[in-house]
Amino acid sequence: MTALPTEHGPLLRELQRRAAAIRQPVNGAFELTERCNLTCQMCYVRHCAHDVAKRQKELSASEWLTLAQDAADNGMVFLLLTGGEVFLRRDFFEIYTPLTRLGLMLTLFTNGTLVSDRIAQRLAENPPSLTQITLYGGTAATYEAVTGVSGAYARCCAGIEALLKHRVRLELKTTITRRNAGELEAMRQMARNWGLAFSAVWMLMGRRDGNPSDVENCRLSAQDCVSLEATERPDVDERIQSALRDTRAGKAPVFKCQAGKSAFAINSSGEMNPCLNLSKPAARPLDTGFRAAWEGLQRFVDDAPPLGSVCLACDMRGYCPRCPAWSAMETGTLTEPVPYLCSIARERKERYEGMPA
Repeated sequence: MTALPTEHGPLLRELQRRAAAIRQPVNGAFELTERCNLTCQMCYVRHCAHDVAKRQKELSASEWLTLAQDAADNGMVFLLLTGGEVFLRRDFFEIYTPLTRLGLMLTLFTNGTLVSDRIAQRLAENPPSLTQITLYGGTAATYEAVTGVSGAYARCCAGIEALLKHRVRLELKTTITRRNAGELEAMRQMARNWGLAFSAVWMLMGRRDGNPSDVENCRLSAQDCVSLEATERPDVDERIQSALRDTRAGKAPVFKCQAGKSAFAINSSGEMNPCLNLSKPAARPLDTGFRAAWEGLQRFVDDAPPLGSVCLACDMRGYCPRCPAWSAMETGTLTEPVPYLCSIARERKERYEGMPA
């Protein structure tokens, strides 16, 4: 058997690859709520913190724990807890603390603005493997322009400080928009000052529920996306080379990622899908049991229709970040091209064409 890599990133990718080969659901994501206390215009899932209807549809703590145990019994090792904003759940620790006893590698996504000293202390008692906080600007003015909430920048910084004080493992990231792109270096410097790792995401999807979104006015141009990718993603050459090799070998999977192969997501109302950005097939593991829902998810992914003729004939296919969730959101199909992603593929081809295989 081939030896496992020793570096974290390559090791994780190899474990996921091996899990996918035997269809083990090693990676889970639980979206505890769709509600958030911020109002970011580019967010793909954004509902008011006080949305009673949404709150009433959220799974209870006991239901989440049932799902977690069932998933762990079926091979889940890594679990992401995300939102919305997870700390809007008043019963968060009724979910979180029992999860820490299941032997899972737990990751938390939060905006940090609700992290008090007491919350940080409780996390430190049973620390997650990793907590990630999203910054939305390097200054209060920009952060609050993006999030639409006065005072949120100071509360985010206070949350970061509280987690650092209690030595909870932490990383920072940002979602780059046209409004905060000029402060990328300032945000990176903030992370350095705190001694924290930092990463950036810049390709933005529309709203998952189909409601109007301002994402078109928030997205960077394709040229800016590819320029950022070249500096922020040290593995971009490797990933594009791999995609080009697959294309030359005639491989054209609709799901190029691990969704439905080694990964799954369950939304706040208990529907299981390949990822949080795709609202199909909406399996119900609480009703059917996890194993039956996971098998249904695999069938959905395996039975996805082939790529359309436009994508198959495209000479930029090896450079394309095409994703069935994007296609479903913007075209209503799993396979049709998304113009924004086509423009990114074009920019990538211009930058990387001729790179050694």
